[in-house]
Amino acid sequence: MGHRHIVCADLLVCPDMGALTNLHDERPDTGEDGTPITLAERCHAAGGLFRTTLGELREELGYGRLGRHVLAEAAESLTLEGLGWFPSWRLSPRNDKPHKDQELWVFARDGGLRCQIICAIQEPDDCDVPAVLNGLLTGRPQDLSPEDKLDLIREILGL
Repeated sequence: MGHRHIVCADLLVCPDMGALTNLHDERPDTGEDGTPITLAERCHAAGGLFRTTLGELREELGYGRLGRHVLAEAAESLTLEGLGWFPSWRLSPRNDKPHKDQELWVFARDGGLRCQIICAIQEPDDCDVPAVLNGLLTGRPQDLSPEDKLDLIREILGL
């Protein structure tokens, strides 16, 4: 089956913590013009962060069954379009029993605060973790230890 790209552009990132998880309970199936709403459009509409399932991602790519190759293609498509996801293992070969109901979060890799926070947790060797943590808490009580800051971020991310 052909490779289908997931497009997401002009994503908004709100720096306050309350807006880091801007979920919408219902997922519309079609847009105003009756065309199906893609995961990328959902990403855009949700402000750069939304929760989905492997089943929805599989449907977006046009596959009938989940498997390691579908997970690898989904990861490649999201990456090529400037999107990331967590937990990261859900789209990796370590997920040896993918199921359509497994959830993951998709976010814009746009360099904004949300992206920096997620990358600080997932890829701490590739970023300036103290700077990201300090940026998160700008204007907030400074009495949190680095461990407390990481715990707060993990709580936001549901890790």
